[in-house]
Amino acid sequence: MIKFLVLRLVYGLVRLLASTYRFRLVGAAPDRGPLGRDGYVLAIWHQNLFAGILAQTGHRHTVIVSRSRDGDPVSYLCGRLGHHVVRGSSKKRGVDKGGKEAKDEMIEALRSGLPGAVTVDGPNGPAHEVKPGIVEMARLAGIPVIPYLAFPQRYWSFRSWDSFRLPKPFSRIDVCYGAPQQVPADTPFEQFGQHQQAIADALQVLEAERVANAAATAGVRRFSWLSSPSR
Repeated sequence: MIKFLVLRLVYGLVRLLASTYRFRLVGAAPDRGPLGRDGYVLAIWHQNLFAGILAQTGHRHTVIVSRSRDGDPVSYLCGRLGHHVVRGSSKKRGVDKGGKEAKDEMIEALRSGLPGAVTVDGPNGPAHEVKPGIVEMARLAGIPVIPYLAFPQRYWSFRSWDSFRLPKPFSRIDVCYGAPQQVPADTPFEQFGQHQQAIADALQVLEAERVANAAATAGVRRFSWLSSPSR
């Protein structure tokens, strides 16, 4: 009961914080089909997970969340926002965490036409290293991987393994998508690394563009203030 009340409280705080954000689409969004259902899987860094979830409000995706207690708030939030949640993660110290079952359920959902989203370096890192799971899902489901970035202009950065980002209130969040990347059905595991690197490179390009844009915007604002006439 107490856990449920805490989760409801956290959800309420998240929705209150989210109501202050301004989301801006940069470039084109993926084709969601006439009914909002089209096959693709979004690839996002774990550090941008919070903004990434909120930016997809109203667009249902399948997501994998760890079975750990740390994953409970994420699972609850995603479920309340309308996403289809499967629980599980890779083995740790030889202990099964339900990873295979979660991946199989995810692939089944992707094949049905429901898009998905994966933190490609989560849940425990290393940061900014794409794991092979998303390549396998895309290959078996016959769908493209779309690099995805939700970048807040202002945020707090936590001292965690991924330098997790929490957008500050009233921040603008740029929502960016990279070019779809296909994984042929006959791709052997030995070639997964090429696709993993291509996804990582695309995510780094999106990040670099947004960082440069934020720096330029800050510079313009500073110059405008310095050059404004005194009264």
